[in-house]
Amino acid sequence: MKDVPAEVLSYIMELLRELYFGEVVLIAQNGVLIQVERTEKMRVHPWTGLTKPHPWTSETEKNLRATIKRELASLYYGRLAIVVKQGTITHFDRLEKQRFMDGDGI
Repeated sequence: MKDVPAEVLSYIMELLRELYFGEVVLIAQNGVLIQVERTEKMRVHPWTGLTKPHPWTSETEKNLRATIKRELASLYYGRLAIVVKQGTITHFDRLEKQRFMDGDGI
């Protein structure tokens, strides 16, 4: 995959920073990031109200940026979902697709 532009990576990081529950999905096609989706789940706790994510350290952000770049680098067709629970990124879900270009399928 081609490098993700710095502006786009900053946008992805901002989306992740704001999430408490949800996911950010990155869609790749022909080795190029073509789409960014955000799904947010709001859990309301009657005794505490709405909860907000905690700020990241600079080291956390640096590591996360490097991980996103590394995961996207080898994704030609597919999606990379970054899952957030209680303001913490818990895991990445990766779905890689294979395309058969001759039109006959398998």
